[in-house]
Amino acid sequence: MKKLILIVGAILLIILFPLFTNNMYHLYLMNRALIHSILATGLVFLTGFAGQISLGQAGFYAIGAYTSAYFTVRLGLPIPIGVIAGVVLSVVAGFLLSIPSFKLKAFFLSLVTIAFGQIVWMLVINLTPITGGPYGFFGIPFYSVGNNMLSYGQVFWLFGGILLVSVFIMYRIKHSHFGRAMLAMNDDDVATETCGISTKKLKIAAFGFSAGLAGLAGALYAHLAGFLSPEPFTFFESSNFVAMAVVGGLRHMSGGVVGGIGLTLLPEFLRFGGWENYYLMVTSLIVIVIIIFVPMGLGPILENLFRKVFKLKRSNTKTL
Repeated sequence: MKKLILIVGAILLIILFPLFTNNMYHLYLMNRALIHSILATGLVFLTGFAGQISLGQAGFYAIGAYTSAYFTVRLGLPIPIGVIAGVVLSVVAGFLLSIPSFKLKAFFLSLVTIAFGQIVWMLVINLTPITGGPYGFFGIPFYSVGNNMLSYGQVFWLFGGILLVSVFIMYRIKHSHFGRAMLAMNDDDVATETCGISTKKLKIAAFGFSAGLAGLAGALYAHLAGFLSPEPFTFFESSNFVAMAVVGGLRHMSGGVVGGIGLTLLPEFLRFGGWENYYLMVTSLIVIVIIIFVPMGLGPILENLFRKVFKLKRSNTKTL
């Protein structure tokens, strides 16, 4: 019953937030925060859940964004079709990127994912007839129902619902036999293989799910911004996405949500008079401090706070 209260509270927060502000920039920023949370949730699943590393999530982000933009602008298809196409193509790319993980681990696997992200970024720049290259991709349609364009507040509700569904799916996977096998692989993939569990299938599924959420986030961003350029898909953005997952908590269900929203809003809070030239440096310092002193992330802290407020019993497991 008390868990139900938390879920209802989260839903009410999503529903009520747009009613408290009319500032279009604040609503746009919160929409970006929800998009980042969707992507970071996929990283929590991939790294904290399955024990795999990816520093090339911006590549999947770009695939989803440009695929949806191409389908809706050049082919004239509806936005939902474009978003689905972006997710499907990202999942296929994730399946392909999972192949090196069969033999590589840690540092070597991270290099492969970095190379993947760089390859996608170079394709974005050089495939000018498809992506617009450095000149950008213009005219991407905004969200609408029929002939009625949605407001930023309505888009916020849409993104919030998608984020809740993403977290719920990950929660269901966690409590399935498939999820327990994945956690076992995270602890020791060799021992998992000796138990008759195919770690290759688990890795393929983990990369596919994570890539799908990254592609979904990219597709949602494309139609929110209405314009695409190569800048949001660099390695810097991939590292920023990893920071979101780590700060939120790689081994906690809420890690992607906490990190995605926190590291999207934090730089904006620091951009006040006199700090315009230093806010990124201060943001980086805050991230370093959190990683050093709160290595498990901020997710567990907020979870404990909710437990104290609602007097929930602590679960026996502290991991995903």
